[in-house]
Parts: sequence; structure tokens; C-alpha cells
Amino acid sequence: MVEWLNNLFDSRIFMKINAGFGFLLLGFFIYFYFSKEGKDERGRGLIATASLISFAVLFFLMNIFGYLLTWSMDNIVRLANGVQTVYTLFLLTADIVLLILRKVR
Repeated sequence: MVEWLNNLFDSRIFMKINAGFGFLLLGFFIYFYFSKEGKDERGRGLIATASLISFAVLFFLMNIFGYLLTWSMDNIVRLANGVQTVYTLFLLTADIVLLILRKVR
């Protein structure tokens, strides 16, 4: 499994796919922010709650990435993939929490 992760995180193609997915998730979050639903008080509260939960997840992910920093410093592509993966997971968390909160509240 470790060799599979090495090959995945050393791949420039994975980096481009991961970056594209990250931009897509960022676009979705920005779209909700500027949408009609995101401009009222309920929408602002949803965005604030999703951002707070995502910040807690970002703290957790950065601590895991810090633990794996020596492994990721072997290759610059691996390091860039690690940072992009943390950012993508952060945005994925924000979007999923936002979708859940829209259905619950």
C-alpha cells in the first residue's frame, strides 16, 4: 500500500486532477455564497457553520500532513500533491457540510 501511495503522490497527472477537483469545489462554495439563498441570514449562518467545521477539519488534516512531512519532502511533486490533497479535502468538507446543513435546517 505504501508503494501505491508513493506512485500516486509522485504522479503529476494526479496533481492536475486533484487541483481541478479543488477548483471545482471552490467554485461550488463561491457559487453558494453569491447565490440568492446565500445572501439572507439563514444562508450566512449556513456558510459560517460550514466554515467553522471545515476549519476544525483543516486543523486535523494539517497535523496529519505535518506528521508525514518528512515522507513528502523526498519529492517536490509529492509535497505539492500533499498540500493540494489537504486543500481539496478541506473544501470537500466545507461543501458536504453545507449541503447537509441546507437539508437539515
